[in-house]
Amino acid sequence: MKRPNPTFLKKAEGIKTSRKKRTLIIILILIVLTFAVVFVSSMASAQDKYRLMYPGLVGAATSTTTEYSAYQRPVHTTTETTTEATTTATTSQLHAILAATPTPVLEPEETAHTSQNNSPDPFTEDRNFSFRPAGIQIATYQERAVYMDELKERIVKYQKTHSDMRICYEFISLSSGDRLGVDELDPVVPSGAMAIPLEIVYYDSIAGVTGPLSKQITYDGTYLNSELSDHIGARNSSYIAKSYDYGKAFYMRTLLNYAIVKNDSIALNYVVEELGGLEEAIKAVDGISNYISYNDSVIYTDYRGKEFRAPGTISCYDMGKYLSYLYQVFINNSQVNQRLVNDMAHSEIESPLSAAFPEDTRILHVLGRNTSRGAYLECAIVDYEEPFALIIYVEAGSPNSAGTAIATLGGYTQEFIESCY
Repeated sequence: MKRPNPTFLKKAEGIKTSRKKRTLIIILILIVLTFAVVFVSSMASAQDKYRLMYPGLVGAATSTTTEYSAYQRPVHTTTETTTEATTTATTSQLHAILAATPTPVLEPEETAHTSQNNSPDPFTEDRNFSFRPAGIQIATYQERAVYMDELKERIVKYQKTHSDMRICYEFISLSSGDRLGVDELDPVVPSGAMAIPLEIVYYDSIAGVTGPLSKQITYDGTYLNSELSDHIGARNSSYIAKSYDYGKAFYMRTLLNYAIVKNDSIALNYVVEELGGLEEAIKAVDGISNYISYNDSVIYTDYRGKEFRAPGTISCYDMGKYLSYLYQVFINNSQVNQRLVNDMAHSEIESPLSAAFPEDTRILHVLGRNTSRGAYLECAIVDYEEPFALIIYVEAGSPNSAGTAIATLGGYTQEFIESCY
């Protein structure tokens, strides 16, 4: 019998062994893949389970950290802790709002205006502002009353925990008439915010007549130092004084605009002049509200414990009456003060309240600032779920602290309105 070729046997045995190895490797790969699929599925199932049980933890490691840019709107909740935390996050931008350094007044020979055109520049009106329709309130009258009591408690608590400040507050719903005041009858330094009542009475005085708005007035430096400028503490922040030499003419409409939009003290003085002087102007303002007349000498103690007795104060209650009057006149006959409303809606002075409300909220305001007295008065009509007047006064040791306080109290107000709608 012929014996098998040993070389052939070896090759056959090698092929058989290789096939076994390949089969084993394929089986191992399949086992590994099956295990991986089972493992991933089980982890996904566990993730879903943990997400339901612990929603605050799942995904926390990969969540994006919020970066607060200028005027980042905080996310409000009903808890005190979250409100304080979000307010702190806006501190840096609030400082930028209030801490603007007054621009020194330059004499004509110091300026670089070598070829100034003294003719008045044309004035272009902004698009007319109109209030949006109010939302539908879901809170009952009783629930709203409870929410308002809670708002007052939060404001009073904030006052007590910030004893180094003097804080006054006034809220008025311009649709329902509801109001809430906290120390709203105390004297406050209005500074440039006095432009609001002064312009109200000016536009009332020319109702139905447009001619006075085209009157030309020449800047001659008369009001660089005046009683009104002393009171509002803004002699050196005039846009006119900074930008023009003596001899520049302005239309009255431009001056009215500058007094509101640019918080210009010289422009406001010219408005007062057109009303017959400060005494006559304040008499007209007192016809709207005069719980504390701007001409009265009132004794009060400021946030530092320093006592003052001088004219140049009003109350948050008075400012609330001025803003309510402005709104009612506008609703009944917008032609009377449409221009004033437009200017307040386009103020170039940023509002601390912008950090407390959603980005699309329209805030018509004037921010009065007297840095030498540490006094800041935010006067606003907020066009939100419902239109309301909000007046917040803060005396504090720094603009940053005052801005944070205004934004915080504004945030409390936003939460109150939000809870009703």
